[in-house]
Order: sequence, then structure tokens, then C-alpha cells
Amino acid sequence: MASIASKIAFAPKLLCAMCCYMFTGWNRKAYHGDSPDTGTTPPKPKFLSNQTILVELTILMKEMKCLEKISDDALVKICRQLEFFYIEEKLNEKEMLALAKFLIDQSIWYQPLVDPSATVDTQSEVDHFNVPKVRFGKTELQMPLITCGGMRLQNSWLPDSFPVLSPNRDFVLKSAPQQNIKHCIKYCIALGINHFETSRVYGTSEYQLTEALYELIQEGTVKREDFIFQTKIFPNKRKAFMKLWNATWSNVGEKLGYIDLFSVHCIADKDQKMEETIAVCRELKKEGKIRNIGFSTHGTSEQIMALINTEYFDYINIHEHYFGSYHGSGTPNTVGGQGNLACVKRAQELDMGVFLISPVDKGGKLYRPSKDVASLVGRELTPIAFALLFAWKENGFHTASVGVARPSDLDEVLQAARMMALSTGEGPYKSARDRLDQRAIEKLGKEWTEKGLLNLPSFLDESTDGIAVGHILWLYNLLVSYGMYEFCHDRYQSLVNCSWDKKKSFQENADAMNRTNMGRAYDGAVDLTKALEKHYNPSLALERIKQTHEWLKDREEKSAEEVSELEWEKAYDLSVWEPMCGDLDSRFVQKILLQVLTGGRLGIVETGPGFSIKTEASQIRG
Repeated sequence: MASIASKIAFAPKLLCAMCCYMFTGWNRKAYHGDSPDTGTTPPKPKFLSNQTILVELTILMKEMKCLEKISDDALVKICRQLEFFYIEEKLNEKEMLALAKFLIDQSIWYQPLVDPSATVDTQSEVDHFNVPKVRFGKTELQMPLITCGGMRLQNSWLPDSFPVLSPNRDFVLKSAPQQNIKHCIKYCIALGINHFETSRVYGTSEYQLTEALYELIQEGTVKREDFIFQTKIFPNKRKAFMKLWNATWSNVGEKLGYIDLFSVHCIADKDQKMEETIAVCRELKKEGKIRNIGFSTHGTSEQIMALINTEYFDYINIHEHYFGSYHGSGTPNTVGGQGNLACVKRAQELDMGVFLISPVDKGGKLYRPSKDVASLVGRELTPIAFALLFAWKENGFHTASVGVARPSDLDEVLQAARMMALSTGEGPYKSARDRLDQRAIEKLGKEWTEKGLLNLPSFLDESTDGIAVGHILWLYNLLVSYGMYEFCHDRYQSLVNCSWDKKKSFQENADAMNRTNMGRAYDGAVDLTKALEKHYNPSLALERIKQTHEWLKDREEKSAEEVSELEWEKAYDLSVWEPMCGDLDSRFVQKILLQVLTGGRLGIVETGPGFSIKTEASQIRG
């Protein structure tokens, strides 16, 4: 009865919100988060209660003439990191001052590039800085080391071609988030980040990015030939694919003229859908609508290697991070190892452009690192910068995609690019790498570190009955070595949510797996003896699979107390406010539909730079 009553009470609220949207457009307040009445005031950082540190920081900021140059977002990020190291590492005044100087410089050194009126102490260096560019394989494009990923540059996750319910395009393009998108793109262009990547399935991102770029062309900020535009569409039979393509081309064609990089999105299988999609892409290339054909993938390492070896593609979007290969982790790579590194090397041998997918998010949620990760990386480098340097230095990636939601998201990323451009940071990077490597050995043992993920079948092998055995053991390694609970829980839940019908055959279930997130969680009813028979220690592997399942099986995350007891806490949060579309963790259908039906008045609300973040920054400035 209570549920029925609440639904009846909700109906007038929904109707009112829908009417407001109909007559006044997207809710302006939706992007400005909570109000003073509902916002919670965060506690003042403890390190600011230390009068010696406070005085020294005040002097430092006056000397650097930086307080007015630092945005609220950047200031909050700086103080959250200082607070973590002050409390957890018990830094003294001198160490805190050195860290503060490093973090402040990281946030302001590039400001003259985006604001000609700004000046900094490193002005001569800035005058000559641009994010380095490299040849993107056989495409011959000059690709920046950093790509602006568009997954979070959107109003809503609901596809723009969804019948009836699609967000009103005119309202979306006049909304506050659209101005933020344009602002982020202007920042990127000024810094030499001229590659913009989106997808047909990133909600409203494709047309919002296109519109922002088109306006900047019209304003004379950038020429069409001076930036690289990439979008992606899932493989399909010809007729279905053409329907999706036509929706994309209606967004892009008239305003941008062509697509520099077109990707077959989340492809895994060499099948009829792939062949028909490639045939269409080749026709579109002849027509001049697309210039290069590539693919993005969440497949197993074996599947990716097979796709690379077709030699159909000019470039690849792939996962291969310090903390693993994401979907490819724990899957055999056809050359005796596991993960996607062998695929990266093979793509390079074929002169393909090699694009790293999401090192900041899918590479370990490094904007919210665990305490262990933050401490092990150290104070001379952020986990985000470490991940990027690893990609460029060790794996030779041409570019790495960073999901930008706000200009301050570029701070740590640009620091890494600056280190690459100036050939600095080698010492801090090597020290961080050594500490991280050593921690894994200490926690897991040398033999397990070397062999624990080898000689395991993928979830597409019938012996596993679809269970992602190697993938689960990879999550075990991350939990035990680095306490990466939030990241591991999110990843394991995708396995828990895998649809598997025990009335159907293994092959029927395997064929029906969602190619964006394949494999399922541990199932005690399945005998894994055959699946684990080639592992160097089958009984230990099974024990650790079961343990990982127990840790991660529940849909809800563990309580703060439980996480603390296991020593898996987060260090700090650099995602200072939630993007308009809502964080990926909150992508629930009901919330998305409510957001779209009411123009941001219900569902996913309180996104954007709200009262809480302004209050937090004001406390610090005060």
C-alpha cells in the first residue's frame, strides 16, 4: 500500500516537471547541482588547522600569485590530495609545502595557453608547449598523445535516435552542459589536444560534440582540417548498420564534412556482421565520408589478435594498462601469455594506429585511487600521470583517451604530457613502478605474480561454462595487492549481471553474451577442474576464485567500516562533481528516462558544479 501511495503522490510531481520542460526547456538548475537548502557543507581540511602549514601555504600562494588563477575545481582537488597525504603519510610542514607547490603548479602552469591574459613563472616554457603529436600508424595522421574522450560530454545516456523519448535536441543544445562541452573543447584545442572521440551509443554526445566543434569553426577558433573527429558504431547486418550510420551522418555530415577515424565499436567476432559492416565502411571510404577504418574492442585477447590479423583495419582502440587489460585480463593471448600486450605489439608490427581506451577510468578508476595506489605512486607523480606515462613509455601507445567532463580534468593529464615533452619525470616514474611491482610480489608471492594468470581458458571455452576464471583471478590480484575495491566491485558486477540460461547449451549462451561485457561470475554449481587443469596450482586458483566471489558478489558495495577493516579505502576523489549525464555507476534506466522526460528535473539530478563544491572551495579560500 505504501508503494502505491508513493506512486500516486509522485504522479503530480512528474506531470509538473514534464510541463516545465515542455515550456521552458532543460532545467538550468540541473547543471548547478544542489541548492544551499539541500547541500551538505563538507568539513574543513584538517591540515588547514595546522597554523604553521597554513601560514606557509599562504606565503607560497602569494609568491606564486596563484589563488585567483586556480578554479574552484582545481583548488578542491589540490586540498583533497594534501589532506590524504597529511593524514595518512603524516607529512611534516616542509613536505606538505613541497607537495602543495607541485600540485598548484600542475593546475596553473598551462593557463596562459587557454587564457592569454594569464602569466606564470614558467612562461617561456609555456610559450613553446603543445601536447606532443606522433604519427598514428598507417593513417598518417599526426595524433596528440592525449585524446579528448566524449563519453561524459553529453546531457543524457538515452540514445539521440530513441523513438519519442529522445531528449529535445534544441533544448539540449541551449543547455548549460552544452556550454561546458564547448568550453572543454576550446581548452583542448588551445593545448594541442585536437582529437575528439565519441560514439553512436554515447547518448547525446555525438551531436553535442559535433555542434560545439561546428560553432568553433564558424567563430574562427579552429579550422576543420586542424582537428581529428572519431565516432563509433556497433557491427551489424548491412540494413541495420546503415540505419545507425544514417543517424550518425545526419549528426556529422553537413557540419563536419567527413569523419577522420571511423571505428567498428565493441567488435569481438569475425562473423557475418563484421564482414557486412566492413563492406559498408569501404564504400563510405570511397565516397569520402570516412577516411580511416578501425575498431574498438572489449573482446578476449584471442579474439582481438584474430581481428588484427585480418589486416582489415587502419587502427585499433584497445585496453592495456599498468593494472591490467580490463576485459582482456586473464584471457590467453595466443602466444603463451595473457592480456592484450601481445595484441598491441602485433598491431604496431602491422603499422596500425594504436589508441589506448580509458587509462584513467577503466585503467583503475585513478581519479578515485585506493589508498595503496596513491601511496605507492608517491607524491612526485599522480596515479593518473603514472598510468599515462606507462602507456606511452612502456607500451608505445600513440594516444590515450581521457574522458573529460570539466576543464580541470586535464590538470594531471597535461602534467604527464609535459613530462613526456620535456623528458622529465623519469626518476619519479621508475620509483613508482618499482614500488608497485614490489608490492604485488610481497602480497601475492613471486611465483603467483609470474604464473597466476597463465594457462587459463577464456570464458568462451566450454570447460569454464562461461565463468571468467582468469578475469576473476586478475581482480583478486588487484584487491590483495592494491586494495582497488571500488574498481574491482564495478568490474565483477558486470560478470554477476551476465545473462546465462542453464536450460540452453553452452554455445547458445556464449553466442548470446553481450559483446561489451562478456563472461560471468563464479558459480559453485560448475565443476572447474578441467578449466584449471593446466594452471600451475589449480587448488589455489580455485580457492582464490571463490574468495574473490565472496568479496565482490553483492550488488551493494561494502560499508565504509567493512572496507576499512579490509584496508581497501579510497585515498581521495578528483571527480569533484558529477557530469550532467550521470556517472556510469548511476546509469539506471529509470533515472535516465526521468531525466529525459523532465529535462533534468527528476531522475539524474544535482549534477554539475553545485553548491557543495562552491562551499568547499570557499572554505579553503577563506
